[in-house]
Amino acid sequence: MTHDLELRPPTTNPYAAAAPPLPRSLGEAVAALEADEVFRAALGDVVVDWYAHLKRTEYERYLLHVSDWEQREYFGLF
Repeated sequence: MTHDLELRPPTTNPYAAAAPPLPRSLGEAVAALEADEVFRAALGDVVVDWYAHLKRTEYERYLLHVSDWEQREYFGLF
């Protein structure tokens, strides 16, 4: 907004190889946020690091959870 930049036209095929892929997990998204210089410049390192820490902790709690799919896939073996 400060620089009055023009938006790129929307993609008609978001799954094309040329389209930049979105993170595949919350862990990848947090890593992308931590590395993003634009967010760091706009929000500051303290805010980005605090938010990334919060989301990384959330993701770690998520990884401890056994999903319904995992229960059906693996516990049905017995």
